[in-house]
Amino acid sequence: FPTPPQDEDLVQKLVNDVIPVPEHIHFYWIVRNQQELDWFYDLLATAIEGPAKGIVEVNLFTTGEVELSAVKELKCVHHQYFGRPNWGRIFKGVKAEHPGEHIGVFLCGSPVIGQELSRQSHKHSDPPDFGPGQTRFSFFKEHF
Repeated sequence: FPTPPQDEDLVQKLVNDVIPVPEHIHFYWIVRNQQELDWFYDLLATAIEGPAKGIVEVNLFTTGEVELSAVKELKCVHHQYFGRPNWGRIFKGVKAEHPGEHIGVFLCGSPVIGQELSRQSHKHSDPPDFGPGQTRFSFFKEHF
């Protein structure tokens, strides 16, 4: 039996309430050189062109020595930088872009970067007594 449209809307609302899908994802990827991208790039590009189309913004930081003439254009990368991320500036920008929102910060990588992201999450979160419209960062990490 086909599901009536109003039931489909109700089901979709229930799913969204239980499993909220982010409205926007700022994806920061830090590598020493572009060769480190090769193993994951096709998977990332496929996801961005598929189910995550329109919600993921990829920011790539290449921290090693780079020969600019050898840099490949990566179609799924929105912003490409050379050097280390300035996390303070990044958090400030994300907070300005998403005022009054709860922002999840997820790390899969170095514990040293995790310490900095945790510090920036606390620094840029409004205090709990700030009232309505507070911006809050929550930090989560996965070490492998």
